[in-house]
Amino acid sequence: MVEIVFQRGDDCLEVFNKDAIVVADVLGLVVTRAPEDDADMVSISIHAQTESFAALHAAGHKPHLIAKPEALDEVWRRTHTDFKSTVDNRRTLMVFRHDGPTLVPLDDLTPAEIARLVPRKTVDL
Repeated sequence: MVEIVFQRGDDCLEVFNKDAIVVADVLGLVVTRAPEDDADMVSISIHAQTESFAALHAAGHKPHLIAKPEALDEVWRRTHTDFKSTVDNRRTLMVFRHDGPTLVPLDDLTPAEIARLVPRKTVDL
């Protein structure tokens, strides 16, 4: 079983890319596109977290809510040194966007980029 990583939006929990497809299938939701990334995305209300996570557990998945600072630290730690640096005292990463490789401050990563870069943990049943 692989964990599904959720990120906190304003009043919702967001999940991206392959995780979004799984969540949509299990919960019967519609997949939309994150406009800034052109990535698959599903949102659930923060008030539906308990029952949504229970349904995902029942379907054999491991949902995990990750805070942005925790996610950014994990992305930084796991990124190879060839793809990260410090510029003007800000941690930056090389990411691939529509217009090609771009050096982006870590804090400026989009939610879909964070979701793509956060490593997934395999969980034993």
